[in-house]
Amino acid sequence: MQNTALHTPNSNLTFVITRLTYLRFAITTLLLILLIYLSLNHTQVDLIAWIAISCYAPLLAVGIYHSRQGIQPIHLVIHLLFECQILTIFLFFTGGASNPLISYFLILIVFAAYNLSRLWVWLIAITCILDYSILTQFYQPLQLSISSHHLASQTGQQSFLDWHLAGMWITFLVSAVTLSLLIPALMQATTRKRQQLTELREKQLKNEQLIGIATLAAGTAHEMGTPLMTMEMVLNDAIEDKLSLNENDIELLHQQVMICRQSLQRLALAGRNTHNKPESINANNWLTSLLHRWRLSQPNALWLNAGLEHQAYVRKSPLLDQAILNLLDNATQAGNKTIEISSEVIDELWSLTIHQPDTQASQHLQQHHLFSSNKEHGIGLGLYLSNASIEQFDGQVHLIANRDGSTSCTIQLPYTSNGE
Repeated sequence: MQNTALHTPNSNLTFVITRLTYLRFAITTLLLILLIYLSLNHTQVDLIAWIAISCYAPLLAVGIYHSRQGIQPIHLVIHLLFECQILTIFLFFTGGASNPLISYFLILIVFAAYNLSRLWVWLIAITCILDYSILTQFYQPLQLSISSHHLASQTGQQSFLDWHLAGMWITFLVSAVTLSLLIPALMQATTRKRQQLTELREKQLKNEQLIGIATLAAGTAHEMGTPLMTMEMVLNDAIEDKLSLNENDIELLHQQVMICRQSLQRLALAGRNTHNKPESINANNWLTSLLHRWRLSQPNALWLNAGLEHQAYVRKSPLLDQAILNLLDNATQAGNKTIEISSEVIDELWSLTIHQPDTQASQHLQQHHLFSSNKEHGIGLGLYLSNASIEQFDGQVHLIANRDGSTSCTIQLPYTSNGE
């Protein structure tokens, strides 16, 4: 991942290289002023020092180019390493570590520390430390015509700072201004990024909630299909035979209306409790309740209890309810045999397996794009919604086509053993 980030354009780095270019222009100006000052004071400066300053010209040009075209982390690393060497060459011929401008190394480290990964920061820091260490031992001292740090006339005229004290003041001024301008700007950029991430998280949460509501709405429509069809048949028979409804018919209609009402109530309750923390429920009790509810919408559905874990507790949510019901529907529709349901605890996860033993199930699911372990088929819209709902609760759905043609669906959810 680090290599990918190294070659990815970064808008924040573009801002940084722009500020760095401004700073280089200021530093180049200061270095020129220093050399001119030394020359005017009859201090001999090696020609290479002038050449080192001239190297800032292409560095400034490249900085301007990158500030307009965008920059990658590797470019900033090269910028800083190259500038370290230019500064080292210049300082070598202008007093080495005694030159107050040597503090500029710290500014380069600050740029690296705030914008690069730890590996590259250490590379820049070690380079600056080595250059500084070399300059403490190897350098060309300046032969000033003024030997004292403080000059004063014998008549009491106002004293003034020598070049070293003036350089220290200028270096402090540049460092203070740079840090005062750079750090707040970078903090603002970081704050903007955090706000953008927060907005993305909120948008993702809303999308997940919409997916959950869509899943519940589709499940509610499916659950209401059977009672509505029953009511339609009773009413049609009464209309065709021109008969009044008897007590049994009225009771049947009332039951079907109650089923529809309960489905709508669950949907409304899920919408109101979207932001609430889900409670824990015994997994076996929860699954038993779901199977009873599933029987109402699938009167002819059959299942075989192949062993259930009784001690696990999982989070309760209408989204999970509907996801499991969808998976049960898919398993039933995939074949003509009784499905097998089992649960167990594996690696701190409660695992529910729905097995369809029909040898034609795998072919049926793949033909309808409801299931496939092959990526080119996908998992289908219905299972996609179920999977999205389960993932909201840190769960997973695994669909497996067995060699004998049967299929298995495994749902894994985090669990607790005490219901907390």
